[in-house]
Amino acid sequence: MAEGVRCQLVRHLEHLTSEELKKFKLYLVDHLPRGCLEGADLTKVADLLVSSLGQQEAWETALSTWEKMGQRELWERARKEDLGLVPDPILPASSDERNKYQERMRKKFQLMRDRNSRPGEHELFHHRFTQLLLVPEYRCKEQKQRELLVQRYEHAKIMEERGQIIEVSALFDPDKKTGTIPHTVVLQGGAGIGKTTLAIKVILEWAEGKLYQDRFDYVFYLTCRELNHLGEREFSFAYLIANDWPGPYAPMTEILSQPERLLFIIDGLDELKFPCDEHRYDLCKDWKQQRPVPILLSSLLRKTMLPEASLLLTARLTALGKFIPLLENPRHVEILGFSAEHRKEYFCKFFRNKNLGKRAFSLLKGNGALFTMCSVPLMDWIVCTCLKQQMEKGRGLIQALKTTTALYVCYISLITPNDKNFISQHLRGLCRLAAEGFWGRKMLFEEEDLRRHNLEAADVSAFLDMNIFQKDIDRENYYSFIHLSFHEFFAAMFYVMNTEKEGEKNPDSSIPDVKKLLEKCSRYEARHVILALRFLFGFLNAETAKKLERKFRCRMSQEIKSRLLQWIERETKRDIEQPWFSTSNVPKWHSLLYEIQNAEFVTQMLVNIQEITVNIHYPYEALSAIYCMKRCPGAQRLSISYRSDLPASVWEDLFSVVSKNQNLKELKMSSFKFSDSCMAKLCVLLKDPTCKLEKLTLEGCKVTYSFCRYLFSASCLKSLHFSNISFVDDGRKLSSKTLGQGNCQLQTLSFMFCRLTHRCYQNVFSALSSNKSLKNLDLSGNSFEEGGIKLLCKVLENQNCKLETLRLTHCKLSSACCQDLFTTLTKNESLKELYLSHNYFGKYAMKHLCEALGNHNCKLHTVRLIQCNLTATGVQDLLPVMCSNENLKMLDLSSNFFRDEGMKLLCEALEKQTVKLQTLNFWQDYLSEESERALTSLQARTSFHITWEEYHKAEFFDWDAEDTV
Repeated sequence: MAEGVRCQLVRHLEHLTSEELKKFKLYLVDHLPRGCLEGADLTKVADLLVSSLGQQEAWETALSTWEKMGQRELWERARKEDLGLVPDPILPASSDERNKYQERMRKKFQLMRDRNSRPGEHELFHHRFTQLLLVPEYRCKEQKQRELLVQRYEHAKIMEERGQIIEVSALFDPDKKTGTIPHTVVLQGGAGIGKTTLAIKVILEWAEGKLYQDRFDYVFYLTCRELNHLGEREFSFAYLIANDWPGPYAPMTEILSQPERLLFIIDGLDELKFPCDEHRYDLCKDWKQQRPVPILLSSLLRKTMLPEASLLLTARLTALGKFIPLLENPRHVEILGFSAEHRKEYFCKFFRNKNLGKRAFSLLKGNGALFTMCSVPLMDWIVCTCLKQQMEKGRGLIQALKTTTALYVCYISLITPNDKNFISQHLRGLCRLAAEGFWGRKMLFEEEDLRRHNLEAADVSAFLDMNIFQKDIDRENYYSFIHLSFHEFFAAMFYVMNTEKEGEKNPDSSIPDVKKLLEKCSRYEARHVILALRFLFGFLNAETAKKLERKFRCRMSQEIKSRLLQWIERETKRDIEQPWFSTSNVPKWHSLLYEIQNAEFVTQMLVNIQEITVNIHYPYEALSAIYCMKRCPGAQRLSISYRSDLPASVWEDLFSVVSKNQNLKELKMSSFKFSDSCMAKLCVLLKDPTCKLEKLTLEGCKVTYSFCRYLFSASCLKSLHFSNISFVDDGRKLSSKTLGQGNCQLQTLSFMFCRLTHRCYQNVFSALSSNKSLKNLDLSGNSFEEGGIKLLCKVLENQNCKLETLRLTHCKLSSACCQDLFTTLTKNESLKELYLSHNYFGKYAMKHLCEALGNHNCKLHTVRLIQCNLTATGVQDLLPVMCSNENLKMLDLSSNFFRDEGMKLLCEALEKQTVKLQTLNFWQDYLSEESERALTSLQARTSFHITWEEYHKAEFFDWDAEDTV
């Protein structure tokens, strides 16, 4: 019957003249994809209508169109015909149909065109594909390092321990902990990391019968770049996914009747131009219904349409925030890029010659900066392209490619024609096009866009990846830069080439200037502009600037240069009072300064910086951070946390900073893998007499007790902190003599959340009896086996023990432990500060503490009991002690359950008594107005300070100032 409708449409369309047929096709733009009707004859038009819209809707669309065109006679004649239409038949999606579709997908994706290949050159996908490292349970950038440590997530050394890598075949496997099967998987990573490549690998291997054969009957691939082009136009979801079907009719009814057997790949969520989070109340459940593309996509993501189907999404890390609320229990998988071995494999594949690939790779390894950056596949491709061309010319370039900007300038220089007319006529237009798209968030360009900037396709073929987004039916050409980073590079070039001559009006005034770019960064809106800004700072490098002027005859104006330098100077000064280099949405200043590669200028910018906090998520971020650290002579406190493996050269640079900076007093390193070789180098460094480090903190890594022996004996160290450390050998190697020996100068020792063994407790406590320097001990977050507290109490009763501060927060102390400890307080006269926060206190434990505090032999002046489950009864027990104890100066009762009853007791008692307290803290989540009035009144009449708001945030690296958990 469908053929009958086609024939009827053709018969009626024959009555139209050629001009009327053009007009008819113009009216169909709102119903069919733009461009699909160009060049289509009337038979093709009829076929498109029926295959896209179905019989009934195709016929009704034709009728309404003829009516709009004023073809009254044709409309009347066609309207009277009885077509006897019946619903579309349900054609079974037979294995033969499925095989045809798989073959279509195999042919579509098996060949890849290299970015710098000649027209018509292709390569088999599997010949170039190199394994990528995938990590489950992604931890987002904004998540605090502290949360990671407290929850004790182990991030193994992915580059070496293959057991931690998730395979593509396991993306939809049941969760190992809960057993639930994910229906939405998000592949995420930075620019050029391989997200699209991995998505193509999935559909290609499915089409080849190698992947997900038992899980999915059909896999459909949608790119957000193409969806952007469709905009708000209305289609059915079935139409969107049927364009790749190898035939005139796709059995969508049958295919979509089993959504649990379907996988939809949506590539490039971060590239969407339209929002998907604004259609909550306008979603679509019917895949046959025509709705705007944003609503269709939002309905699919929110599981309103085809809720049983599976989704595989790709997106940049920075773009996930707005999509996460739309997704239902997604599994996050982060793409880390290439390991060192995979980089080598990629080089060999690229050069198609194993020996040549190894030679090129050896050059890469000689440059620590490049080697680190090449964990990103796109950087491998750029480096390989540059190296290959330099090798062919007999030149050596590797040492010159230190920065991202230098690398891109080198590559662009290599592919740019040595044609002066090309440079003057076309490069400026290309940069304008890039800048316009950059600010308009437009990544696909039509030929009309090129012509508006006086460009033709042939003019920019050296720069553009001439990909034609073409479906089975004809449609017009679209162009895009080969990668978003190249788009941003040319947008940055716009500001270098757009030097306005004095007295002339700027022809590009519609494009925001550099001032606007910098304002966006200052307002924490930098995600969209950071890379372009990095390129701009890279253009300030002297060598790069010379190459730009020599090759492209363009020079950055002094005005723009001054704006950039003044801005970064202002921004770094503004951050002096805050943790510097910290993770946020703003640009990482060290990456911008690194691009300049001007040591004198960087030192000048950082001369007043005293505190540096660097959170490294990828190896290449360490290069710029440590480059700036080396040129920050006034830094006194340094914190570096990192998630991935760092090359040996990076560690050498870091340790060089520590040894050469005579002002550096505090170092904090957070990692989930700190190698033995790095620890050995650190120990050697600490023994160097030039090292002035006084405080060292190691978080989240694995160390041996044998290394502790060297750390304890470092004469420069006064304070040593282990936090969330896994000690990989038993405690027998840690002799009590290690801490008790004369050359141990430690005054503060901390083992927070380190799962200490009973033997370790024995040795540490034993050392307290002989160590004359140790004043502060922190055992927070560790559980005590039976007898552990008794060992501690025995040492505290020893007159040789000089301990002044003891922290036992989060230790799950039992009532018996508390009783033993509090009894000991009456026999120890050196202990001044006791931290017991986050332990459950029963009423008997509180009574024992009050008895101890009431004893004149107890010399405690600071007691912290935050969140110890104290009640109004506890307040009543404490009041006599607070009023009579001559030594107690600071008492912290925050986050307990005193309520109004406890507040009333406390205020009434303290109004009548004279106390020696200096500070009383009892911040609560909620206080009634009555309690706040009572406290305000009490504050006005007492000599000590009372706080009941969030009273304190620990100073940078001042772990001794406050409970740290």
